[in-house]
Amino acid sequence: MLNVTIDTQLNTFHLNAAFTAEMGKTTVLLGESGAGKSTILRVLAGLLHPEQGHISLNGVTYFDSQRHISVPPQERPFGYVFQDYVLFPHLTVFENVAFGLRAQRFARTVVRQRVTEALERVRLVGFDQRRPAQLSGGQQQRVAIARVLALQPELLLLDEPLSALDVQTRREVRQELRRILLEVGITTVMVTHHYLEALLFGQQILVLDDGRVVQRGGQRDLLAYPRSSYIAELIGVNFFQGHILDYEPDLTCVIRLKGGIDVLARLREHEQAVAKCPSLGSEVFIVVDPCNVTLYQTPPDSSARNLFCGRIVQVLRLRANGMAGGDGHVRVNIALDGVAPPLIAEVTETSAQRMDLHEGKVVYAAFKASEASAYL
Repeated sequence: MLNVTIDTQLNTFHLNAAFTAEMGKTTVLLGESGAGKSTILRVLAGLLHPEQGHISLNGVTYFDSQRHISVPPQERPFGYVFQDYVLFPHLTVFENVAFGLRAQRFARTVVRQRVTEALERVRLVGFDQRRPAQLSGGQQQRVAIARVLALQPELLLLDEPLSALDVQTRREVRQELRRILLEVGITTVMVTHHYLEALLFGQQILVLDDGRVVQRGGQRDLLAYPRSSYIAELIGVNFFQGHILDYEPDLTCVIRLKGGIDVLARLREHEQAVAKCPSLGSEVFIVVDPCNVTLYQTPPDSSARNLFCGRIVQVLRLRANGMAGGDGHVRVNIALDGVAPPLIAEVTETSAQRMDLHEGKVVYAAFKASEASAYL
């Protein structure tokens, strides 16, 4: 088990995070740039020393501020793959993979055996005499991983391992990297800001925001229970936070958002079963599918009890598969007074043209309480 607690101030940035990771599994750190993901990797590797914290793996402590333990980076059995791979351009593939082993003065026969095994693992047999410039981006990435695997680390640290690849190569390499991680069975901490990569690789996903872990769990947790606007934006749903003001007989909650706006939402059945009704004043999260938001040009005579007036700040045309451009649906972002981020509605291209939706136009937006899902 990997146990990590970090509390440190870096200039104006405060990193305060704690988590555990199961042996042989991949834990993904997901978040925007500047959230603290790569900083955590550098702390784990021993390249940064936190003011307070604890790092242990399999019962061995590598850092403990209270006990004044700080094992140097070269003595930690951790492998670190950087974003740009850091391959030596003048060395062959074999020499790149063997570099760490030779630095640790392993016998020549051991070096050859481990390099051969690592190249077999990443499917680069026959490439040992090539130089990095003769390899594709995906092959260079596999060389960097082979170099780490040859050292037989107990913990693997991957910092945006696919970020240096173009879109097509990234798509091809994803499955190959996932295969490698599953086969080697090394405890891995991986950093990414790509939501799909987090879902693909992460047996545990930690969402970081401004140096704090704001959500943790598996794929289902992120999809069904987003707890940050960042995740909600990636998933493509409206997301609000507020406090319960009152209940109605059908367990519809009256929720006060920041800015003083009230929203009616239905408490999820799971929350009803587990919490039996959160107490008044409890903080809750609310999600609304953009397809369930209806737009009007004038105040509507609607049964929807959530009705807002706002100004359109963005109109994005989508194809039927959700990609930008072409015919299909239109995603409309509407700024509401005192509410952030904007409310998102998704309408058909025909409706958008009929209503003449454009940036700057004032519209009314409504959604039913039954279509707004609230949870703790």
